[in-house]
Amino acid sequence: MEMIVLGLSVVLPLFVVMSIGYLSRIVKLIDDSGVGVVNRLVFWVFLPAILFVSVYETNLQEAFNFPLVLFSTLGTTVVFLISFFLLPKLQKKRDRCGVIIQGLIRGNEVYFGFPIVVSLIGSQYLGLMSIVVAFAVLFYNGYSIFALEYFKGDTVDKREISKNLITNPFILATIAAVIMNLLGLAIPAVLMQGIHSLAGVATPLALFLLGASFNFTSTRGYLKEVVWTTIFRLIIIPGIVIALSILLGFSSTDTVILFVTFGVPTAVASYSMARQLNADYELASQIVVYTSSFAILTVFLWTIVLQLLQVI
Repeated sequence: MEMIVLGLSVVLPLFVVMSIGYLSRIVKLIDDSGVGVVNRLVFWVFLPAILFVSVYETNLQEAFNFPLVLFSTLGTTVVFLISFFLLPKLQKKRDRCGVIIQGLIRGNEVYFGFPIVVSLIGSQYLGLMSIVVAFAVLFYNGYSIFALEYFKGDTVDKREISKNLITNPFILATIAAVIMNLLGLAIPAVLMQGIHSLAGVATPLALFLLGASFNFTSTRGYLKEVVWTTIFRLIIIPGIVIALSILLGFSSTDTVILFVTFGVPTAVASYSMARQLNADYELASQIVVYTSSFAILTVFLWTIVLQLLQVI
């Protein structure tokens, strides 16, 4: 019962905000041009702020766990490579491949994963989780940008891909936070308070935009892609990760963190990324909505499995 309550307490607030965004679009408080303008602000200002805060305020040296970070980054890389080479053979519409790959490798660790970590193993492990997320952000953002750019057209513009990787605000914010953290560079309290204010706006505004852009009539056109992405993101990939982490002798705490890293729904920011890079953002929004919906059930079921395996 506690896990059901946890799932509802994490996911329902997300859907409340998305529903308000959807209704705002229905009553024409915001239109497509407005969504596009605000999305650029979310992409360039608000989401980078929250990434910066989460990494900058973590004790990287104290909480660093090399085997855990290595497993996380290698796991993300393997999922990316398999899907990158296999998807084009299974998906006839090339422009959907990059969005599906992003849906598979980018998880909503901060807003969905952190509450689960606190419930299962305690808030004292949030620092360790933040370290894993910091490195995950660098890898899956880079892979996502590459995949979205690579599959965007019939030809591959290597110069454009490199430019978007170097100038991506998510990657720049994470790198800046890591450098300042390791060098011990202090940010004035007043400035940091402002960054916190920007970070606080990121998630609700991104969720609002997601709801405002959601089109129920387009679900049928994306049904196969959404179903399979949801199954792999929430069931198959976390199942393999849990099995491997136990076989490799990871501690119970590490296993839970890896489960959360690979088993949470697709990140809300993936919609903003897809829209900003002119990818199929309708498919991206469908993947976020449906993985978030079914995550309530899968997190509950995986919690039972972890109890049966005596991990928690």
